[in-house]
Amino acid sequence: MSQLFKLLSISLFCLCSVAHAQESLQHIGEWMSHYYEKPAPDQFTKWLHDAAVAGAFEKPSARFPLMIFTTEILKMNPDKGSLWCEDLATVSSTGKAYIGWAFYNSNIPAAEQCVQTQLGLSDSDIQKIMGTTRYDPLSKEPASPADLDMLWAVFSATGNEVAVNKIIDVLARPAPKKGTEGSTNMLMMKGAAKWSLTSNIQQHTRVAGIVEKRRVTESGVLKKELDEAVANASKSGR
Repeated sequence: MSQLFKLLSISLFCLCSVAHAQESLQHIGEWMSHYYEKPAPDQFTKWLHDAAVAGAFEKPSARFPLMIFTTEILKMNPDKGSLWCEDLATVSSTGKAYIGWAFYNSNIPAAEQCVQTQLGLSDSDIQKIMGTTRYDPLSKEPASPADLDMLWAVFSATGNEVAVNKIIDVLARPAPKKGTEGSTNMLMMKGAAKWSLTSNIQQHTRVAGIVEKRRVTESGVLKKELDEAVANASKSGR
């Protein structure tokens, strides 16, 4: 089970009946996690409608990766922006505001018109969205476990190995001294990076290949961490 699928599962399970949840989550989570392998832009707005109905925008742990994923799909399909925005205008008001932010964040030609008129957002939501700073996970070094989730969202949409390498690089950071400022966050980050790499090595041949490429060129602490991630993935996959 991939990192993104687990995030969506945790967020949505309590919002649906068990039978419906299993069906909805498999469709939503797997489609998102493996999008880069089989891009299907013609299904994108329907999928996003389904995600909104299932409650994907209700919890931050699922909401923000979904917003970044949507941003990346929009960047790859700028010519579809206006039509997609029109299709998404019927999403619930809560989901629509987050979709509006994804359009704004993508900075495609249709973004401004989508946010300001097409989606039918409130004046308050429009003002908030247009006043935010655009966010690109690849342009910064991850500073929290949440940043790692955003990188996995980029990878799921695009297959970009830069996103995976940024997660790998977290494992190369020095182990923090207990009790020092930021030590708890760093321990959480390193743990989340290793766990998510292990999980995605199992699920994605491309991730396994990216990790293997780094293993043959790295040494010291990072080589050891990657060896352990691969070994753990192998054990879990048996």
